[in-house]
Amino acid sequence: MRSHRSMPITRADLLALLVIVAAAILLGWCAYLAPRSTVLDIVAPPVLLPLKAWHAPETASEQTEHYRWTQAQSLAALPNPGGRVALRLRLASGTSQPVPLQLTAADTSIAFTVTPGWRQYRFLLDAPPAERLNLTLQSPTMLVNQRHLGLMVSQFALFGGGSLPLHVLIALICASSSVYVLIRTAGLQPATSAAIIIALQASLLGWQSIAGWHYALLVPLSILLTVTALLSVLVDHCTLPCATWHAPHFPPIDWRHIVAVWLLALLVRLPWFGAPDPVGDMELAARRMRFLFHEGLAGAYLFDGDYMPLRLYLLTGLSQWVRPLGGTFDAPLTPSTMSLIKLPALVADLLTLLLLWWWSRRWVSAWRATAITALYALAPPVWINVAWWGQVDALLMLPMVAMVVLFERASGRWSWWCWAMALLIKPQAIVLAPVLYAATLCRYRSRGVLIGAAIAAVTLLVGMLPLLLAGQTTGLLQAALGSVGRFPRVTAGAYNLWYVMAHDSGALDTELLVGPLSYRLVGLLLLGSVTLLIVWRLLHHCHALTIALAAAVLALAFFSLPTQIHERYLFLCLAFLALTIAARPLMVLPFVLLTASATLNILGTLDGFIGPQQDAIAASALPWLLASLNLLLLLWLLLDLLFRPTTSQTQPTQTD
Repeated sequence: MRSHRSMPITRADLLALLVIVAAAILLGWCAYLAPRSTVLDIVAPPVLLPLKAWHAPETASEQTEHYRWTQAQSLAALPNPGGRVALRLRLASGTSQPVPLQLTAADTSIAFTVTPGWRQYRFLLDAPPAERLNLTLQSPTMLVNQRHLGLMVSQFALFGGGSLPLHVLIALICASSSVYVLIRTAGLQPATSAAIIIALQASLLGWQSIAGWHYALLVPLSILLTVTALLSVLVDHCTLPCATWHAPHFPPIDWRHIVAVWLLALLVRLPWFGAPDPVGDMELAARRMRFLFHEGLAGAYLFDGDYMPLRLYLLTGLSQWVRPLGGTFDAPLTPSTMSLIKLPALVADLLTLLLLWWWSRRWVSAWRATAITALYALAPPVWINVAWWGQVDALLMLPMVAMVVLFERASGRWSWWCWAMALLIKPQAIVLAPVLYAATLCRYRSRGVLIGAAIAAVTLLVGMLPLLLAGQTTGLLQAALGSVGRFPRVTAGAYNLWYVMAHDSGALDTELLVGPLSYRLVGLLLLGSVTLLIVWRLLHHCHALTIALAAAVLALAFFSLPTQIHERYLFLCLAFLALTIAARPLMVLPFVLLTASATLNILGTLDGFIGPQQDAIAASALPWLLASLNLLLLLWLLLDLLFRPTTSQTQPTQTD
């Protein structure tokens, strides 16, 4: 890695930073100047109304109004409109007797009594200097049907404005200044850099003023931008050892080999296209197609839909072919409907095979590249996912594999575009962000990161624009940000660390494990630790094979270490491992072992595939052994990534 001389701080830079800070203050003040209000029903999406320690929503038989019972101490994180806040609550004691309630918000604590009937209670609060107003409701509880019930809450209403929260202003100034330094490090002039920052401030605060304040995302986004920009600048001005690299030479594609692999893949997949829905996910997709067919994009998130934009657009187009082909949107699904649902993943899977062959051909002969590609094509977790289960994971794998394969072309810009496209398919693609960021920083420095991030941001904005214009902002953000917490169990069927520790007990991942640390937090800390090790390695060495192995290790860590992971997510690391086999034949061993583990994880967890035999697998010691094997393989691959000498990375050889 070449070193950069330190960028001198000029008077123009100091003036530009002063202008940027002044613009942040002025624009922020304008964004919060006008009065604002919002009414949040108790069933509002969590992205709008995060709740903790509440019972599930209910509806009285004689009315349509939704409500939730509180527990002994329930929390609600309300969006902060700014200034002094007027809060209105719709409450009822839920019994024939009044119930005392202690309401705490910021530095204000109010005690009062909630009457049996529904009433609205109004308060005036001094809002905290944050984006959210954390509200705590404490009350006595009664035991009913093994539930400790406090009181009933139906609605929150907030009124405020006129004052910019201090934390929001500080976060905005830090992010603006950090990104300015990054842009200057990339080579732009002070005036141009300042103009770009002010334009971004105006756009962000404009959205914040219109609707963004409801979601309280400005501070987290600002913190992320600050850390990323400062780390990029720091690495750009350091001298880190990095192996030399050569622009790759890919041989021409031999379509005879590709067609042979495709025919083999279709021979395995097509017989399962009309198989009955083993889990019920295709019925959910068909229901979403029905909403999209009748309502257009207005039906994208009806009844808690959670699909990302590209899948919604594909389902919208495919929905037009359901009835002409004699299919229906309702269960039991016809073979034609199931085939339409599976078609995008099949096409993406075939293109992924093409990428695997093309990549492998850099190191080995056409026949060996064909053998490696066929190994992936025949892997049961792959074809089960595509042809039998009808999942979307194969559609996700195409841009994720392309991100690695194309990294050495166009200064990594294609990789950033591919990663953004993957995010538009499923939010799980975010797991590869550290790999792409660190590799780009090592190879193409801060300028590459800046250009790549701009490409990704524009791609995401364009991809989301139809949904935003259709008024689906809340549903879209809930689909993107609601993955964590959707299934708050220690494990959702995955044979991973938490299966070894909790034996699939169904425990909630919010329960404490070590001191004040919950299962969820411990899992995220472990994943974060592995991610930091991978980033450290990539900052020192960003050879193509290192990037592929880093993606495989991070995908395997994503399966093995966090809570709430599903059984099929072991599939995500297989394609990246397959990329390494051509230059590292030994990698066929972890590939085969993980393929077997992933297959048995699916068959042993879900009874829709092999019926009664699933119980035999689940009742045996095999799941525990496979979970332990997955952890050992993760450790092996991580150590191999971290400590394998860079000089042993072989250069591509062209063998006919």
